[in-house]
Amino acid sequence: MTQPRKLRILLVSEPGWTGVFRHVEGLADFLHTAGQQVALAYSDVRGSEGLTKLVERVISRGGPVRNLRISHAPQLGDLRAWTRLHSLIQEFQPDVIHAHSSKAGALTRLPGLLHLIKTPLFYTPNAYYGMARQGGIADFVFTSIERLLANVGYTINISKDESTFARNILGLRPEHQFIIHNPVQIDFFKPASQEQKLQARKKLGIPEDSILLGTAGRLCFEKDPETLYQSLQPVFRKNPKIRLLHMISGDADPRLEALAKRLGILEQIHLLPYQEDLRPAYHTLDGFLMTSRYEAGWPIVILEALACGLPLVSSTGPGMSDIGQGGLSHCWTAAVGDVKGFTHAISALVTDLTQGRPNNHREIAETRFSPERCYGAILKAYQSQLIS
Repeated sequence: MTQPRKLRILLVSEPGWTGVFRHVEGLADFLHTAGQQVALAYSDVRGSEGLTKLVERVISRGGPVRNLRISHAPQLGDLRAWTRLHSLIQEFQPDVIHAHSSKAGALTRLPGLLHLIKTPLFYTPNAYYGMARQGGIADFVFTSIERLLANVGYTINISKDESTFARNILGLRPEHQFIIHNPVQIDFFKPASQEQKLQARKKLGIPEDSILLGTAGRLCFEKDPETLYQSLQPVFRKNPKIRLLHMISGDADPRLEALAKRLGILEQIHLLPYQEDLRPAYHTLDGFLMTSRYEAGWPIVILEALACGLPLVSSTGPGMSDIGQGGLSHCWTAAVGDVKGFTHAISALVTDLTQGRPNNHREIAETRFSPERCYGAILKAYQSQLIS
């Protein structure tokens, strides 16, 4: 049987941290391990130590890189960014170009629409702006751009909700669409031993006998920490041993502290600024909470919590509407913004912790969300669109 030929794959991404970057980082490393040649177009405007290390790895493997120096918002500098990207395309001559998130998607697909790029294009949106259903000018502009570019190249959606939005609202045709879930690095994120848990708590200054719940994300409309904090207020009041570790994307946000202080729960919340390696944080936890209004699909932080064997409380907003039907043994859900519903779900999780029931979350992470399964499907999608 003829083996698929080695591909030259150009990854294009604007964020240099959080979930989008971690997806791109994992994909780049997987493709290299699978014998493919990877180039990277990135931006250090929202950079991180992890981005710097990824750029170094791509270079060490013989792949060219280009710093596009763009932010997530539209700007005049985007024209210069396109010039830098075009020069990289000319230099690398990729077989496939794969853009991640809206800025990189527009930067690659608009020239594709104008037939300035002949290379097969792939786009992973990582949640469409319009899925938030906020309305207003920004929603109209972003949705209009996505609609204009919907059928340029091929879109990889990461959930049924995102794919349905793409087809019904944006007009994405089924023949231009793949549905491939986010993966999790299951060899990296693993359940903690009791000793690891105690050591991690000691390092963060968290009492050993606490019932520690965790969440991740910044103070923004999408993540909706207001609902989470309001939901925790009666739970904290009932049991002062319950605490929250809030892993923040970026520097500590004083608004989160002000919100906790206003609700009278500040003493039971630990704010943890952005960390390159979140394993020690996960190792401190007894459960993981997510109250997002919407996501592209099951977010990477939830998948990491699954891989660490943690029970979950999650919203059922767009992107996560099916999480309660995902076969998870220890998952409680509530509707977006339902403070009482989340209070009840969190209380149920805490009560269940005393039962000592084993959960199947690690097993599901291994079977459904491994890099081999999910990134492997992306590689197969690339290969399916190339003329041999």
